[in-house]
Amino acid sequence: MIKIKQAILNEPLEQLYLIYGEDQYLQNDLFHALQQRAEQGGMPDWNWINFTADQDLQPADLINELLTPPWGAGPRIITLQDAHQLNADFLRKIADQIAKMPETNCLAMFFGRLDKRVKPVQQLLKTGVGIECQSLKGEHLVRWVQDYLSLRQKKMAPPVVQQFLNKVGTDLNLISNELDKLMILTAEKPAITEDDVVAVTSLAPGQLEHGGIFDLVTAIAAKDLKQALTILVQLLDAKEPPLRILPLIERQLYLLIAAKTRGRASTKAVAAAMNEKSDYALRQAEKYTKNFTLDELYFGLEQILIADGELKFGAEPEQIMEQLIINICT
Repeated sequence: MIKIKQAILNEPLEQLYLIYGEDQYLQNDLFHALQQRAEQGGMPDWNWINFTADQDLQPADLINELLTPPWGAGPRIITLQDAHQLNADFLRKIADQIAKMPETNCLAMFFGRLDKRVKPVQQLLKTGVGIECQSLKGEHLVRWVQDYLSLRQKKMAPPVVQQFLNKVGTDLNLISNELDKLMILTAEKPAITEDDVVAVTSLAPGQLEHGGIFDLVTAIAAKDLKQALTILVQLLDAKEPPLRILPLIERQLYLLIAAKTRGRASTKAVAAAMNEKSDYALRQAEKYTKNFTLDELYFGLEQILIADGELKFGAEPEQIMEQLIINICT
């Protein structure tokens, strides 16, 4: 997507772009790149026209702008947002006019969704360039983060990027905001480190099962009280209910008990008896068994029961959860 944006800014424009897909951040990024290109060419008051598809927009309004030549040497760029709201007849009339446009004109149509079964849409795709703004995942998302930072003379190692994404999720608006915060924090430092991510990055809503809570229970298992309390605050700030966090802390304590008492039984057999999907979590728990005695772990389970009761009776969640973690770790 960065290459497409750079092409819009620096190379000859296509006469027609169909920009579609679920990721609004990517769509907005391309919209602003087109606007910047119009400003670079001079006379943006004449050469930059933006429409939004609604019931008042008529085909003639748009077609008149498509056929009007630019002022000066720059391209004339017409954008149409919410194009998915147009009916097939409107789209057909636009498609019929593309060939008549001055070569220096560019039409960019933004669709929230694009039905490629519609004949006028097929006609437009044959004439123009389709750009799908699909939510990034996996290595593509890691690369996007690294490219975003590289353009701003910053670096982040892939494991740190993954830790960062575990906290913020996949929404590019939130990701970019959090990266901007990290760049301000690190100032002249060339690289953003794991400590920087822990210190600054906010946890996205809904990330309970996507990394944040597992960082919390790992910190508890390691008896890293400072780290555990920092993550707890992030979880609570992200509106994660304490009564959803408690069961996962309880699970971690049971894993530690199982790891300390399994004897010669295999981790797979013990994990299966605990209804775990795999033995991965149990194997991870074994790294921390020396941090606790069995009495301490049983004490931790008792504290969870007490915290559960107090939360259900309306006690202050942050105070109860902080005290619980202090009791377990110390």
